[in-house]
Amino acid sequence: MATRGKSIHLFLMDGTPTERVKVTLANWTGVALSYLENRFCNLTIATKRYIVKNGNDPSPGHITEEKESELEEFVDYAKIIMGTLGYKVFEPLLQMAPTATDADGVVSETGAVFGINRSGTDAKGMLTSEGFVVLAGSVIRKELVPSASDSIKASRENNKESVDESGIVTKDILFRTPSGASAFVLGAPTNGNVEWKTADGKKLKDIEDAASESA
Repeated sequence: MATRGKSIHLFLMDGTPTERVKVTLANWTGVALSYLENRFCNLTIATKRYIVKNGNDPSPGHITEEKESELEEFVDYAKIIMGTLGYKVFEPLLQMAPTATDADGVVSETGAVFGINRSGTDAKGMLTSEGFVVLAGSVIRKELVPSASDSIKASRENNKESVDESGIVTKDILFRTPSGASAFVLGAPTNGNVEWKTADGKKLKDIEDAASESA
């Protein structure tokens, strides 16, 4: 049987090639795989995009410093690849969208919190690069109005596990548009650009218009 080649890993213990170097044979054992399972599960849970169902409670195990560095590099590559393929499994749900321009013409992320407080609701939300997120803790109108469209009914049905019996949202929910988010909150056809307002009464539309004019 022919001898098979082997890969080696060089770990720069002090961060530079002129200092201490540790050399090991490349070998991913069950401990390394358990570490990766633990990291990917925790990353997915932290993003709050999906419900993670795993039959095991993965342990990070006990790995060496150089092995941890190697596996974390693999995690970083996995994040890039998954994002490139369009799967935002490891990307936080709340990534703010730019809505203002500073004096130097640089667009900044305001992180403004918008609210709806009428018809028995007390909802909070944030504009993101993907759409609009209704924040956990928001109170929505429990009943739909008679004129509620099929899309509003579907929105309520699809997110029913994220709303308790009192109408309180239990986890952040992403919508494609501000209007989709406000319709979900009010249970009625709405214009999210005018429904969502900051604490000082500024409409989302006004803030976006101001940003466009100053760009």
